[in-house]
Amino acid sequence: MTFIPDSPGLDRVSCRNASEPEMPVRLSRLSVRHSGGSAVPDALIALVTAAVLTASGCSGTGDDPDKAKATKSARAANGSDAARSCRPAVRQGSLPSWARKGFPRDMPQRHIIGDKGEIAAILFGYPYHAPAAENRANKILWVAKDTAGAVGPGPDDRLTIQAGLAGTNEVVTRSVTGGPGPSLIDMPKPGCWKFSLSWAGHSDHVDIEYLAG
Repeated sequence: MTFIPDSPGLDRVSCRNASEPEMPVRLSRLSVRHSGGSAVPDALIALVTAAVLTASGCSGTGDDPDKAKATKSARAANGSDAARSCRPAVRQGSLPSWARKGFPRDMPQRHIIGDKGEIAAILFGYPYHAPAAENRANKILWVAKDTAGAVGPGPDDRLTIQAGLAGTNEVVTRSVTGGPGPSLIDMPKPGCWKFSLSWAGHSDHVDIEYLAG
């Protein structure tokens, strides 16, 4: 809020937010007296002035650049946290030895390793789209890590995927018959999807992004 001398006996009060045009409010330097002739105290005039400013929509925070910057920074931080909540850790390189069966040792493959290191998602046709792009299916080969003494999957075993769209409450379920193996995994909407995977007594998590189809 800035007082700008305008003319004798008048002050112009500039009160505006950073995004609004300046709206001057003119206040008269009142000469107010009691019936007995004595001047009204300055404190009372100050109260009247404050009331006028409040009615005019003026506040001490509208033009505060530090407060505006702090608000902007807080919003940016919140947005960054939301963006970081889903991170597709896609790698282009050699597969770990336990996921390499059927692939040449030195052939780089685009893949994601689960957060717990229990499963690999080998990505074919990446990047993926929702809905699926024409002539480009959303193919994922799931390879579970070998575990000593583990029993192989039975005919009724499945890889179950609980997929949640980051930033929303939307959750969908997908499954792969026979457990980890080749699959087509389509999502209903584009965005970053968090996959919670479970199979044959194991579990892991991966994040996969789907672009707009």
